[in-house]
Amino acid sequence: MRLLVLGNSIALHGPKPDIGWTGNWGMAASAEDKDFVHVLASEFEKAGMPVTLRVRNAADFERDPSLPVEDYFAEDLAFSPDIAVLRLSENTPGELYEAFSGAYGALIRRLRQDPRCSVTAVGPFWENPRMEALLKAQAEENGAAWVSLAHLHSEAYRAVGQFGHAGVASHPSDKGMRAIADAVLASLRREGFLS
Repeated sequence: MRLLVLGNSIALHGPKPDIGWTGNWGMAASAEDKDFVHVLASEFEKAGMPVTLRVRNAADFERDPSLPVEDYFAEDLAFSPDIAVLRLSENTPGELYEAFSGAYGALIRRLRQDPRCSVTAVGPFWENPRMEALLKAQAEENGAAWVSLAHLHSEAYRAVGQFGHAGVASHPSDKGMRAIADAVLASLRREGFLS
């Protein structure tokens, strides 16, 4: 099973010692196998479905949605995923929300040109009703499964107190990462990918 996760620092962030982050996985998870990407992959493995995983930090696309989908995501598209999980939006400036929404819809449509590829669109981790509504509309319009994280919009799911840097600490803790993975897994089960 080929699993593609396109995200931002919540999915993958390299070491940045100046802010107290030394991992090379989803920011604020205590270890690679605790971030939502690897929790997802491990659930497929446990179900007897070996995973070929590709995860990418696509924050540049969030910040500049004018980047051409076909070019920016060329290697991800060539990966030919069976499942693509889009966990994007937090780095988009307010004045670009509409532009990002359009680019996000274009990305879903491009991924779904491969009839084998199922797309799961996941809402913002931090509360953002406007972005939530825009992404949900694009998911529904373009045939992606929609997963809201609205139930996780509280400090209980953040790594508050675990890191000195407020930006790092605002990211999902191990509990938050597990909860993101569980929300995605519930959707994938509804689609019949897992029993």
